[in-house]
Amino acid sequence: MIIIDTSKKMDLSLAPATETDAKVQELYILICTIQGECPLYRDFGVANDYLHMPINAAQTAFTLAITEALRKYMPDVELNSIRFVASDGMRGFLNPILEVIDNE
Repeated sequence: MIIIDTSKKMDLSLAPATETDAKVQELYILICTIQGECPLYRDFGVANDYLHMPINAAQTAFTLAITEALRKYMPDVELNSIRFVASDGMRGFLNPILEVIDNE
């Protein structure tokens, strides 16, 4: 089981120590990238259709976007659960915490 917490910054490495560290880094980059941000790979990342939605609808749409991104870019990973940590009400950030299973 691998846990990805996007509410915390992650130090990225060009040479991760283990395969698990590499998988965690790949997942973190995928989930934290919004589609359109990567210049030569515009489809990479998570769709941001959930912006400006009420919080409950945004969580559902964000979960769907994460699920689709994982299916497309990391099919060897199975999503076990997602929960969200919300920032203070004024800023409106939703930070997903994912539990995934590596099927490799």
